[in-house]
Amino acid sequence: MDLVSSSTPPFTRPKHPITEAHGHLPWLGKALSMLSLEGCSSVGEAIERIAARADAMRASPPGAWLQAHSARYEGWAERRWMTLEELDRVTGSRPTLIMSFDHHAVFANSAALAAAKISRSTPDPVGGVIERLSSGPRAGEPSGLLLESAAFGTWAAAPEPEDSVRDEQVASALHHLASMGFVEMHDLASPLWLGPLLARLEREGRLPLRVGLYSLVEEIEAAAASRVTWESARVRLLGGKIFTDGTLNSRTAWVLEPYAESPPDLRHGKPLMTPRQIADAAERCLRLNLGLAMHAIGDGAVRACLDGISEIAPSLRRSVAQSVPLRIEHAELIDAADVPRFAELGVVASVQPCHLLVDIEALHRAVPGRLDRVMPWKSLIESGLVPGKTLLFGSDVPIVRADPEDSIQAAVLRRRVGSGERESINPREAIDEETAWRCFGAGLV
Repeated sequence: MDLVSSSTPPFTRPKHPITEAHGHLPWLGKALSMLSLEGCSSVGEAIERIAARADAMRASPPGAWLQAHSARYEGWAERRWMTLEELDRVTGSRPTLIMSFDHHAVFANSAALAAAKISRSTPDPVGGVIERLSSGPRAGEPSGLLLESAAFGTWAAAPEPEDSVRDEQVASALHHLASMGFVEMHDLASPLWLGPLLARLEREGRLPLRVGLYSLVEEIEAAAASRVTWESARVRLLGGKIFTDGTLNSRTAWVLEPYAESPPDLRHGKPLMTPRQIADAAERCLRLNLGLAMHAIGDGAVRACLDGISEIAPSLRRSVAQSVPLRIEHAELIDAADVPRFAELGVVASVQPCHLLVDIEALHRAVPGRLDRVMPWKSLIESGLVPGKTLLFGSDVPIVRADPEDSIQAAVLRRRVGSGERESINPREAIDEETAWRCFGAGLV
């Protein structure tokens, strides 16, 4: 998808250094060598790419899995996933997993479902959905589509690369980001092995930018205990990471009002944590003098995060606000009543304007009556957030590409390249280019 091109007035790169405030190094490293379905316009085109990769893998060992990323069915002509039969026809017995561009949905072929031990009798995992056929002779059987924790668990069933391959993948991801002009990046949901790997790359002179890590909160004590062996001025543990909802395209983002278009069991999305659980996670991190990054895309999830933080003792919050920030990640929909609460509570908004460019169809179909809640960056600034300090821009790479000009396009023009002004999403929230670049503030690690 062409997001920024020569047909757009050129953006002026700032003289100050810039930070990628939300990315995924391990995922990016894998994605750079994995089959991409980005730019596909139909199920047929996606199947053709998958078939070509399956043919190319004929000489690969039988245990090798075919994995693809960046499937965006909202942009396909049919507006649907491929069927299990369509995928099985071109992949055969080779386990195959197709990851949605937002990484919260996976479509698996029959071989992958069997390898992950998913069948008619498999219950939905906590925080996940195994979609099942609703009619026909196979009613009740898995359709191949897996959401949230069901998607994550199935993807994890595929074999991991050897350590040497993994090291080179991360090194490739780092240099990819450096080539975009970034001097710093924050890795969200960092595995425990990432800190030691980055320290090793630093010793070898192969670390081209500073990196801040956010480990899953379930592993935060282990990450904090190990940091003494790998932390440095250029590689630091910044906090923990939680997920409070899913994503807009999968209709698992937690919304305050029902979606205009969604499966019956996802009318309000998929709440994953209560405010009390969010508060407990924050306190768990703060006791270690670490921050917390909270994934929240829907306005319901954003409110739950703010409610959870409001439960934390004000004295504790004030004492750590500057050194270990509490961050809400994404915040794609924010109710007007919650906008001023970010600054009031000392919560950082770590957002990705570039997602507007890929979510336009989903926004119009899912929340057509609430587009005035989409990405209210101007209002957040007017309520007290400071660009580059408490309002941060990133991309969520490899969910979408890391080119910062995509976020400048979205923040300033609120529409895709080649689109008219009438197609802008919530244009009242547009900010000027200089302000947008300041949101890529550096020096946070």
